Amino acid sequence: MSAGSGHFAYSQARLQARFGQAADPAALQSANAARDLAGFLGAIRATSQRRYTTRLAPGMDPHELERHLRFEWSTLVDEVARWQPTPWQEAIRWMRWLPYLPALQKLSRGGRPPAWTRADPVLGHIVALDPALRGTALAASPLQPFRPALEAGAGDVTAAWLGHWRTLWARGSRHERALERIARDVASLDAKLRAAAGGESRGLHQALSCRLVRTFRRHPLSPAAAVAYLGLEGLGLLGLRGGVMRRAVVVPGPA
Repeated sequence: MSAGSGHFAYSQARLQARFGQAADPAALQSANAARDLAGFLGAIRATSQRRYTTRLAPGMDPHELERHLRFEWSTLVDEVARWQPTPWQEAIRWMRWLPYLPALQKLSRGGRPPAWTRADPVLGHIVALDPALRGTALAASPLQPFRPALEAGAGDVTAAWLGHWRTLWARGSRHERALERIARDVASLDAKLRAAAGGESRGLHQALSCRLVRTFRRHPLSPAAAVAYLGLEGLGLLGLRGGVMRRAVVVPGPA
């Protein structure tokens, strides 16, 4: 029997099609050999990641490039959320804030806001305020669940994200166990990244990617499949961002 949008059968069909179109690692490796941003984007546009680069162009300000990538992530999350049954849409939609966690963590420690946050449509008016007033401003924004972490001083923003995410799950669902495993993986990755040297993050991301692929395959017709797919795309976007920013910030010298 066919099912329309809002049913796990519909969602799984769409997710499976996207999963099967994953960018070829060899093509991504070839793209990473490009020395400048124009060459990199040209190579990426021969892969399935091209849909994330339509607004990117050489010569753009790095903050503008990152803003477009955050927009593409939010668009993807909202699209996948619409495919889900209604009780699960908000849980999926909450994933749109994942790129904000590092900046929010820095704010929770009293650090200076990253430059890009000043032009961000959500964070801009918050970071412009005195640090003592930011918690109140968060309460009137979609980021309200992070308020206790920011007001606590050095609060754990990832834990706050996970805590609110759990409240959005459909209660009593048989899918909770698979989602809880993903939540533990995210918490574990966050802890390891904080403790790791910079060069170790790639291996940690690869390990999480392998676990997400297993989850996607083992839990079809469930919100866990959507979360796993978005996790995989998020890791891919993180790599894409790195490739873009390395070439946008550093001007190659002569061969």
